[in-house]
Amino acid sequence: MSIFKKADNLISFVFLVVAVIYGYLALQMPSFAGIIGAAFFPKILTVVMLLLCLAFFVLNSLTDQETKTIHLRGIQPKNVLKEAAVVGLIAAYAYGLFHFGFKIPTFIFFLAMMLLYGEKKWSKLIFIPLVTTILFDVVFRVLFKLPFYELEIFQLL
Repeated sequence: MSIFKKADNLISFVFLVVAVIYGYLALQMPSFAGIIGAAFFPKILTVVMLLLCLAFFVLNSLTDQETKTIHLRGIQPKNVLKEAAVVGLIAAYAYGLFHFGFKIPTFIFFLAMMLLYGEKKWSKLIFIPLVTTILFDVVFRVLFKLPFYELEIFQLL
């Protein structure tokens, strides 16, 4: 067993322990029958963490470690600038949520991300952010009944 395989197995085991402890604490949170509340997200996060840890452990055991190499070719100034732009877009999106509500910043965020990653078709640039914004709004506001701050014009909808 190579040093990389041992390190990957150790990391996946540590994260699995963290996920189990987090899951135990999430199950201790009070919840109300039939209502999705504050205890719902930690339980979902626990399931996702457990699945990712187990998937990482299984994939690590199936992967040939001799082919696992680190290429520094991906670390180029252009790629670093793109990653910094993504972080900036996320920060601008978080700022926009508090000042402009949910719909406008979400649409602009998805549009900007698609432009940043090179999408050129205007039909996709309008359709995908619009459908995604509507889908997120329906899922979070209608199904999960989460209150979002909205501008006055959108409160009528």
